[in-house]
Amino acid sequence: MSSVLASLAHVAKSRDPSIDQRRAPRVLVDMVSHILVGGQSHGARIINISPLGLMCRTEAELMVGQRLSVWLPIVKDMKTEVRWSEDKRIGVEFLQPVEPRIYEAMLSLIPPRQTAW
Repeated sequence: MSSVLASLAHVAKSRDPSIDQRRAPRVLVDMVSHILVGGQSHGARIINISPLGLMCRTEAELMVGQRLSVWLPIVKDMKTEVRWSEDKRIGVEFLQPVEPRIYEAMLSLIPPRQTAW
């Protein structure tokens, strides 16, 4: 019985929005960019970013698991995979993490977000 409750507690914890389960903290940014998927370019506005991934808004219809490239300063076309998609927002994970010194240099070129989105 206790193993069942432990499993249920894990599910409840995973759905609690107050618990941040990200592997790396995200930085709020406000940058217009573009994504390339299936040979087509689509506009994107990057909302937050970390060395492991980012969230952006886009009009492109994308599915979880889909591979695409996101243009970012310094690294250019970063290969990613869609991890979630909801209301014209997507969360992507970089196929290769951005190295710390490159990430810091890249962040210095991306405008910070002035207000919450």
